[in-house]
Amino acid sequence: MPHDISFASFNLYNLQLPGLATHPGAAPFTEESYARRLGWAGDLLKAADADVIAFQELWSRQALVDLFERSGLAADYQLCFIANDWYDIAVAAAVKRPWVIKGQQLHKRFPEAFRLLKRGHGEAGADTHRTDDDIDVQIDIFSRTVLQLTVGKEEAGAPELDVFCTHLKSKLATQLDKPEQQDDALKPHRAALGAALSTVRRTAEAAALRMILTGLMKGSDRAVAVIGDFNDGNHSNTLSILTGQPAYRQYYAHRAGISSDAGLYSASFLQALGDFQDVAYSHIHQGVREQLDHVLVSEQFYDHSKHRLWSFHDQRIWNDHVVEEGPNGPARTTSDHGIVRARFDWQGPQ
Repeated sequence: MPHDISFASFNLYNLQLPGLATHPGAAPFTEESYARRLGWAGDLLKAADADVIAFQELWSRQALVDLFERSGLAADYQLCFIANDWYDIAVAAAVKRPWVIKGQQLHKRFPEAFRLLKRGHGEAGADTHRTDDDIDVQIDIFSRTVLQLTVGKEEAGAPELDVFCTHLKSKLATQLDKPEQQDDALKPHRAALGAALSTVRRTAEAAALRMILTGLMKGSDRAVAVIGDFNDGNHSNTLSILTGQPAYRQYYAHRAGISSDAGLYSASFLQALGDFQDVAYSHIHQGVREQLDHVLVSEQFYDHSKHRLWSFHDQRIWNDHVVEEGPNGPARTTSDHGIVRARFDWQGPQ
């Protein structure tokens, strides 16, 4: 069909040019290990053959250019980078022709209306005293800038859609203050407190992105896809916030609040509707298999919505390389994440 489309998420596992640094303590790529990594990644790009690819853990713009040039795909794809807000690790995107990038927007700061603030309610003067449910979280930026693309075709009558490429805060414990700045009572609990901080930040990022999505989608027939490494599983609070938890009805989904109008449908659940499986994982940590990388789509991609434009075809995860290899993790020639691809068949307006 003329407007079939597929989305993929590809964690590049700290792809950087040879000799340049990534995380503290990590050995830089050599020319040989860099060539092996690009060869492996290029083979997977060809196998996935996706129209829109969201990349995470990219440390150098040139490294992604090298990947597409060495794999012979440079002429087929248009690459998109974070141009003016680049530091350290970043997301990027690739769009396969004849689909083209018609617009780009970056989201670093949270929406102006974002507040994770709850004041206690009680007698006069209670606002000056803490109560049991007081909370005030001072986070107002994404740890990795969200890249929003408007994707379409040059031909008349072709659909347009918005694609969000994202990488939310990881589950790894946040490093606390330097040891010399910590009191003795804190030191035994660094792991627990660091994990809590990472969870709080990831949850805040999910809520901020949901606000952006609701602003775009509510009351609109705009097709939307959100792709990336969310660092949380299908049944997590992170996914619940991002998707808005739409009802997976096997008939036309009525527009009732966020559940359909501004909701997002997980490609993993769409796959499960037809084929329940236990191999849908994209990451392994301490023996636990989880899908941390996701493709979420609006009701325009949901078979049972009266606003459907595309029909779900399938989701596939390339994860044979995802293994735990001792304290050093996966081999430098691969990635510690699987590559997730979801395909949709164009049906057109009903």
